[in-house]
Amino acid sequence: MGIQGTRNCRGALRALTIAATAASVALCAPAYAANTNVTANAAVVRPNTLIKTDDLDFGTMVSGTTGGTVTINAVTGARTTSGGVTPVGAGTQRAIFQGTGGILLITVSGDTSVTLTRAGGGATALTASLVRAASTSGGGVVLLGATLLPSGVQTYYIGGTLTVPANQPAGDYSGTFTLTVNYL
Repeated sequence: MGIQGTRNCRGALRALTIAATAASVALCAPAYAANTNVTANAAVVRPNTLIKTDDLDFGTMVSGTTGGTVTINAVTGARTTSGGVTPVGAGTQRAIFQGTGGILLITVSGDTSVTLTRAGGGATALTASLVRAASTSGGGVVLLGATLLPSGVQTYYIGGTLTVPANQPAGDYSGTFTLTVNYL
């Protein structure tokens, strides 16, 4: 009986040691909780209307000792840089508008460039040339001249090329431009 009791004591001791180790690990590991807010969006388009769903954003960049450019492709939304401009991170996008309407055709016009000024001033303004593209729910994306045949919902994309001078002061730069869509 003594030998058998020793085995049971050792088994119980092992179980107790395992339980104590598990409890100490559980007590040492802190618990974390995190909350975040997420935005849900929807776009409802009425006939013969135009709504903006996204702004044009050239993103964050570093201005070097030589000037350069940042381009957002109107068709693909991809960003490229040239010269002394170095891109930093992601977060770039082409502007996107949606509309529907027109019986015969749609004419598209608006600004061909935009001037971006630094919040608080004190820096040379930046200029971006703009490029327009469009797609319809019935076809692919095309670069826009001036007209588009109506077909379902039209999505308009605005990209462009931002010229950044050498050693441009740091800051947030912004400007506005106009897109006009006439439904005929």
